[in-house]
Amino acid sequence: MLRLVWTAMPTPSSRRWVVAWACIASLLLGSAQADTNPADPAKVLRMAFPTAETGFDPVRVSDLYSNIVNWGIFQPLVTYDWMARPSTIVADAAQALPEISEGGTFYTFKIRKGLYFSADPAFKGQARELTAQDFVYTLLRHIDPKNKSPRVADLEDKIEGFAAARRQAAKEGMNYDQRHPGIYASDRYTLHIRLVRADRNFLTLLTNPYAGAMAREVVEAYGPDGIMAHPVGTGPYVLDSWVRGSKITLRANPTYPAFVWNFKADPQHPQDQAIAQRLQGRSMPQIGRVEISIMEEPQSMWLAFSGKEIDIVTVPPSFIEKALDRQNHLLPSLSNAGVHVYRSIEADITYQFFNMRDPVIGGYTPEKIALRRAIILGYDVDEEIRVIRKGQAIRAQQMVSPVIPGHDPDYRSIVRFSPLQANALLDQFGYKKDAHGLRTHPDGKPLVFTIHSSTSSVDRERDELWKKSMDRLGIRLQVKKDKFAEMLKQGKTCSLSSWGLGWIGASEAEFVMGLLSSKFIGQNNYACFENAEYDQEFERLKRLPEGPERAQALRNMYRIMEVYGALGLTATRISTRLSQAQVEGYRQHPLVTNGWQFMDIVSTAGREK
Repeated sequence: MLRLVWTAMPTPSSRRWVVAWACIASLLLGSAQADTNPADPAKVLRMAFPTAETGFDPVRVSDLYSNIVNWGIFQPLVTYDWMARPSTIVADAAQALPEISEGGTFYTFKIRKGLYFSADPAFKGQARELTAQDFVYTLLRHIDPKNKSPRVADLEDKIEGFAAARRQAAKEGMNYDQRHPGIYASDRYTLHIRLVRADRNFLTLLTNPYAGAMAREVVEAYGPDGIMAHPVGTGPYVLDSWVRGSKITLRANPTYPAFVWNFKADPQHPQDQAIAQRLQGRSMPQIGRVEISIMEEPQSMWLAFSGKEIDIVTVPPSFIEKALDRQNHLLPSLSNAGVHVYRSIEADITYQFFNMRDPVIGGYTPEKIALRRAIILGYDVDEEIRVIRKGQAIRAQQMVSPVIPGHDPDYRSIVRFSPLQANALLDQFGYKKDAHGLRTHPDGKPLVFTIHSSTSSVDRERDELWKKSMDRLGIRLQVKKDKFAEMLKQGKTCSLSSWGLGWIGASEAEFVMGLLSSKFIGQNNYACFENAEYDQEFERLKRLPEGPERAQALRNMYRIMEVYGALGLTATRISTRLSQAQVEGYRQHPLVTNGWQFMDIVSTAGREK
């Protein structure tokens, strides 16, 4: 079947997003569609999260682990082919990729008929089919100020009329019944979206779970807080039970249409080829239940995998030597037991942000900039990679991961670990040492730098490294502990002085660089950074085609970030994922964080119930 696909295509000098005709297998329907979902309730996939979820309203959550669950529940218009390299966008709830007209600004989607939401009391006993209006409603929820969507800045910048509608909703409340000029349904199965201008990355936004269709009657039945615990979608899985911060259980959605596993593996990737050979032609989904435990301590997670209590694990850095030898090969004790390994460079960046509104380290005056830059210069990133991450990371030179389009392999950061330079900078700008060798502010008051941190053992190790690094500079360090979800809330209100975070799954440079755009304050710009030059370059970036001018815009933003000390970049992680012998088809897509419907459990014999 000929289908229109969007794919990141490499050229001799760069990567470029292009539109190409390609003959590929249908992502969800495969070569044939079965009448019923073949998932077997006896096939249970057990896994663990190292950090607790925050909830399951895809419009309101932004954390990775909540969205892994949401990816299994909600079905977007488009998604990524499970095996294609480079990553390729294909239709999902849409029949095909959209018809694009009017100079690239008008998108028309045809919704697949026969897709149904999972049963819920809100539907009053009736089968509820997915319609185009469900996507209209879901995307409009992002501009409803009551929802405080972390994605609103992305969408209101792109869809015509969204910015004005958001301002109006702030004054008068959101009117979901009024026809919107930028998004509307012309009939039950036809969706139209009009953009402000042609946009190279618009389709990538629609691949995310936050663009997965929601039913208005469900949201209204449970209310803004209740819907966090009652996600209802058309995706392959349904939330069965949830003990907040402890256990999440999902079961296969009986209304989800079965498909035949029929993907093409990259000939240059033997591991993917082996997966394709095993699963080709199999009726899917097969996994009937997914059980997720929250295990914040790496030791608990590793022991659970070693004891076959969970089926898949991302090996915690502190236990990497129990999984791999010095050449990063799987140890014989594991390979002989049938354990599979999948290693990949992540589409992520880890960093320490510095709140520009904080009374101690915030501000844009020369002495405040000098303080932040000194702190960044004084932190030993190489020791973090070597000791805490056990070498399973790459030092970050820029905000864009090496596996994300837009990465500049020739760019080198001006930031280098140098306690000598850091101390000299502090001396120069009046941060003198008292009789005990501890720094004071230029006005003589004691200087106390506060970082926020979770209670995990990895963060405890980072706390110790921060203490060691700041001791070299004579800076008092205060560490405040809290739960991840609580710190996310505080970060959105510019209430955290400094915190180490990771940004994962960005499909293109634009979506990473928004971390410092002033439009994203209150969303993902936890540094609460405001800089007119950066904002100007960010807006320019979104409109520039691939090429030298776009690369220079990115470089300009990197330099602004470094000069002002808004972020201290640390690393891009290299993940080692293990799966037990009975798990077939486990792999990690660089942009899709959940692939349960593409995997299988071949035997449950001898497993604990």
